[in-house]
Amino acid sequence: MSILETPYQELAQEASRDLKGDGVSALLKQVVQLALRFLTKECDRLKLKSSVPGKEYFSFRVKGKKNKFSRPINSKLFDPGTAVKLIDRLVSAELAGVSQAQRGRALYSAAMSYCCATDLLKSDDRKTPATFFEIFVGHLASRAFNINPHKKIDVLALAPGYSLPTDFVFDLGPAKSRIHLPVKISTRERIIQVWAHQRVLDGVYGINRFRGILVCLTETNMVRKDLSVLEVCLPEQWAIYQMFISQLYRIYYFDLPVKYAPLAKRYPIHSGQQLFRVL
Repeated sequence: MSILETPYQELAQEASRDLKGDGVSALLKQVVQLALRFLTKECDRLKLKSSVPGKEYFSFRVKGKKNKFSRPINSKLFDPGTAVKLIDRLVSAELAGVSQAQRGRALYSAAMSYCCATDLLKSDDRKTPATFFEIFVGHLASRAFNINPHKKIDVLALAPGYSLPTDFVFDLGPAKSRIHLPVKISTRERIIQVWAHQRVLDGVYGINRFRGILVCLTETNMVRKDLSVLEVCLPEQWAIYQMFISQLYRIYYFDLPVKYAPLAKRYPIHSGQQLFRVL
């Protein structure tokens, strides 16, 4: 059993009971601190060959074990010191007054901590990093909105029993749009489901009754053969989804892909507000 397995299981159980609660804050802090301590004390950094303009990446590997690598990490964004310094404010979603640069580094470092540690401590575990990231983002949103989300929503009032499974839906009260918040550690080809879900919500409840806000971690992929890093992006497809399926209100990235950044200016929506943002 790895050092993260028990606290992760406790985190998942607590999140299912009260995602916005102090218990989740405490367990997120524990998991992030344990993961960062493991990465910084027991692992080495290996510089990777970046195929992404303007970005440099590295990978962690356990000291003495040269053949197992973590996922690629953005060198500019990964800052364990800032994450540890701000950890209490981070897990409580109390970041007012923190600069955008510091906030971005702290969020990225905390989100990547468990994912990278699990890459090294377990074999072929794709589920728990994705669930951890979902809990992490869902908790911060729940604290910010001061309400726990729903995980599904009724979509056919005339045919009871039909519902749409979603990541998170936040009901902010009368006369306010609800928030449809899908959370993805990366997108790949199944991302069309996000726009499809938004289309269903728009069709059943009306335009702008639900505002779709997609939150993603990164789109990096490491080629093991030469230890190079590239970003897997589909900007033209995303533009088509946004124009012809439905409109997402915002898309946030912890590590904004280079090829997606121009879409912010190419497809502005809602009174000139940019679609793509970096957290």
